[in-house]
Amino acid sequence: MKKIVLLIVLGVFAIVALICLLFNDKSFLSFNESQKTYKIVEKWELPEELNEISGLSWIGNGRIACIQDEDATIFIYNLSSSRITSTIDFGTKGDFEAIAVNGQNAYVMRSDGRIFEIIDYAGKNIKVNEYQTSLENRDVEGMALDIAKNRLLLTVKEVPHNEKDFKGIYAFDLTSKELLKDPVFRIRIDDPIFEGLQGHGSQRVIRPSEIERNPVTGDWYLLEGHQPKIIILDSVGDAKQIYVLDPKEFQQAEGLTFSTDGTLFISNESRRAPANILKIELTPDRISL
Repeated sequence: MKKIVLLIVLGVFAIVALICLLFNDKSFLSFNESQKTYKIVEKWELPEELNEISGLSWIGNGRIACIQDEDATIFIYNLSSSRITSTIDFGTKGDFEAIAVNGQNAYVMRSDGRIFEIIDYAGKNIKVNEYQTSLENRDVEGMALDIAKNRLLLTVKEVPHNEKDFKGIYAFDLTSKELLKDPVFRIRIDDPIFEGLQGHGSQRVIRPSEIERNPVTGDWYLLEGHQPKIIILDSVGDAKQIYVLDPKEFQQAEGLTFSTDGTLFISNESRRAPANILKIELTPDRISL
């Protein structure tokens, strides 16, 4: 009996210690409602098929191509009718994290760095090409089309290099179908713009889940779901602004896209609330930390 009581007491202490550790974890940002720097203009709750929505790409006429991280399926979601209007299967199950559409072709990224090129994705006779990059086991989560340079930009959560003071963004050349060896952008953790963000090294402070280019400003937007925020980079990859997001409204921010007029959309996986797509307006002259 004494042994059982002792085990129970030890179990209680272990639970208390765990709770204290979680509440004192400096890797998470606190959100200050009084300094909120964005507005949710509109919200679409998504059907169960998109509970694990992980990537978005605007395709015009109020439609967004969506990917989720379990099935090799592209879902076309219509914002006007608030429903899925079509689906395109392109392979077998996997951890799919991002999608970028370029005209009649779509590119889907798997977390192990494999890129799926879906030729004529909306047609009747699609063709799928696969390309394995050297980013295996690096948890690739973001991908964007860089039309001007005919390449895809890829973001990773893990650090695939010896230096720990920056987070790299890599490029996959669409002509050679090869990944460039060195990062095309280096986001340095010692940049003054990151002062006030908590965590230890770029692994904790910068863990992007998506990247996309604003078609109006030319800036690159990095979305993070771990500590929900948007990091804005200029056209050459220098950090210029940060927007901290409320974790209650962005329970698992994974996808980001822009319409052609610069309207921003962010998707959240289903966690504490149904999966959704949010239409967002940012306050341009304020930074929330």
